[in-house]
Amino acid sequence: MKNIFPSLWLYFAFILVPLFFTTSFAQNQVFKTTNDALSLEEAIAKSLKNNYGILIERERINQATLNNSWGETGRYPTISLLLQQNNTINNIDNPASFLAGNVINNSVQPAINVDWVIFNGFRTKISKHRLEKLQEESEGNAEIVIQNTIQAVILGYYRVVLEKERIDVLKKVLNYSRDRNKYSEVQIELGTATTAETLLTKTNFLTDSINLINQELVYRNAVRDLNVLMGEKEVEKVYEINAKLEAPSESYQFEDLEKQMLEANPDLNRLLISQAILKDATLLNQAAMTPRFSVSAGNSYNFNRQDLSQAIFSGDRAAPTEPINATTTNYFLNFNLSFTLFNGGQLKRAVQRAKISENIGNLSIGQTQLTLSRDLARAFDLYNVRKQLLELSTESKKVAEQNLEILEERYNSGLINSFDYRQIQNTFQNAAFNELQATYNLIDANTTLIRLTGGLTE
Repeated sequence: MKNIFPSLWLYFAFILVPLFFTTSFAQNQVFKTTNDALSLEEAIAKSLKNNYGILIERERINQATLNNSWGETGRYPTISLLLQQNNTINNIDNPASFLAGNVINNSVQPAINVDWVIFNGFRTKISKHRLEKLQEESEGNAEIVIQNTIQAVILGYYRVVLEKERIDVLKKVLNYSRDRNKYSEVQIELGTATTAETLLTKTNFLTDSINLINQELVYRNAVRDLNVLMGEKEVEKVYEINAKLEAPSESYQFEDLEKQMLEANPDLNRLLISQAILKDATLLNQAAMTPRFSVSAGNSYNFNRQDLSQAIFSGDRAAPTEPINATTTNYFLNFNLSFTLFNGGQLKRAVQRAKISENIGNLSIGQTQLTLSRDLARAFDLYNVRKQLLELSTESKKVAEQNLEILEERYNSGLINSFDYRQIQNTFQNAAFNELQATYNLIDANTTLIRLTGGLTE
């Protein structure tokens, strides 16, 4: 019985290994619909054009731009045209009246009115400034969305590169396992290896095959995530990405970064614009306490047609056979001066509430500046630490790779067994993964620094 189970293990291994590679190949064939080259700049350009979040903010800017008009502030007069047409039939049955029967009246009354506020405490000018700031606020919101999207695209793009390079590492490890497996099979045929040794190399080969298949799935999901960020409707679309994970080499001074952040950080700039809007709200409430002067003018014309042919006049007077036409023309020019003397202190309280909101806005700006300085200090410190970690990871990978090459010769010479060689192989794989992850982490930290200082849109 002890000899049967190893044989069954080998039998299933020879069946499962081709199955794993056939499944992986089929999945790649379904996924790879195109091989278009894609650079980071092209990925960012696609996202700026197609990302749904950016498209939404673009429409909001259009809406704010449309509202930013003098016509929305009441600067211009309001002109209205009125046309009224009336038709009445009066049936008179009154013995005391000199007129009885049906009296038919038809009238047409066109009119034009002009209303114009001449002075309202400079509310018009303040409202226009407020609309301009609202447009700037929409543009600031869009800039925040754009910067966040660009950061996500950069990290998403390099996530694809990271997962692709992890595949390369696993392929390299798998090649080692495949060679060891073939070597072990030759040895067992020659009778120089044990069944346990062969099973161990076969297990390692299967494990590395499974790891590669799983990593290919991770890679495909990373590509799908990137497609969503770029607004690509074909989420299964794959690209030929020739970029490599390259660590940024920039050296920063914290004082320079902090100065740039206070000048260009989009979140802080948006708060400054919002503060200007709050100040306008205070001015608008103060303007409500000033006199309001307006003028209205107009012209109306009344054409009346009266039909008395069906009427009965007293004294046997004959009714006129032709309608009686009458016209009336009216002109008017009115002036209106209004001033609220007292309304229970509502206007005064409205001004006080607006000033309180303005003070809250100033406090929010101070709080945001302090928070951003803290975030920048953390990001700056993290960037420098990750640079050191990358250097250590790179050195660790070099040592592990050299150790793997040396022990491969010893394994071929029979100086070490498969178990010891597998440990060294795992050490190399982990070191290679750590270097890739450390490089990606440094790119992440560098991108965060650039975003905090408002540099991504540049």
